[in-house]
Amino acid sequence: MRLKIFEFDIANSQLFNSETQSSVHLTRTECQVLELLVTHPNQVMSKGQLACAGSQTAVMSESAVAKAVFTLRKHFGEAHAELIETFPRKGYRLNIAAPNASWLQHSKARKKYLMLTVAALLISCIAVVTAMHQYILFKDVDVPIKTSRNITLDNGQQLILTWLESPRIRLRQEVSVEAKVVFALNRCPHLTWDRVYLAFSNDMQVLNVSMLGKTAKGGTLMRNIKTIDFSLSPEFISEDWLKEVSLCD
Repeated sequence: MRLKIFEFDIANSQLFNSETQSSVHLTRTECQVLELLVTHPNQVMSKGQLACAGSQTAVMSESAVAKAVFTLRKHFGEAHAELIETFPRKGYRLNIAAPNASWLQHSKARKKYLMLTVAALLISCIAVVTAMHQYILFKDVDVPIKTSRNITLDNGQQLILTWLESPRIRLRQEVSVEAKVVFALNRCPHLTWDRVYLAFSNDMQVLNVSMLGKTAKGGTLMRNIKTIDFSLSPEFISEDWLKEVSLCD
């Protein structure tokens, strides 16, 4: 569309100056305001009308419209600032000749293309959200498999030792780790705990030891210990570690 010495390329949101052979890229807001003014030449358009950009509801604020007009005038330069005329408390008018039919047809085609693009993006977003809803956000959590057995310590005290195993992994080293835990508990003159839970992390690099017991007054005691071993053949429990944490109480 010809605007005196300017060419308004709506498809590429470009404003080309034929005298200086330079072009500027218009923002979406600037392009929408200028397009509506071009399709209604020599007609006063209110800020509210321009804010709607041809739709039924506003797609931008009136302050955004005023800013877009200000920037467009800067692109036109002082010599052609009268292209967009301000009517106080009424709106703006673009002082040009009416556009030809082919340009109007091209403008309508661009709007249709933009609407189809937005609709396609919206459908894609809905599909992604649906997939997340079905496969991620509301996916059932795997319930750990519990393997429990009663253990009688050397001092005659009994406790229940339970392994918590994820259904997705098969435990390794449970025998050697369990033996080390039982060995450490047997060294305690008196054990506070009556239940011990053992569990590996999914990457098999963290061992979690949880212990439950009762106080002399019948209250509940709980202790949770984590030990990490990043070696290729992790042992998790060492003599130094047992001395440091002490599983007795």
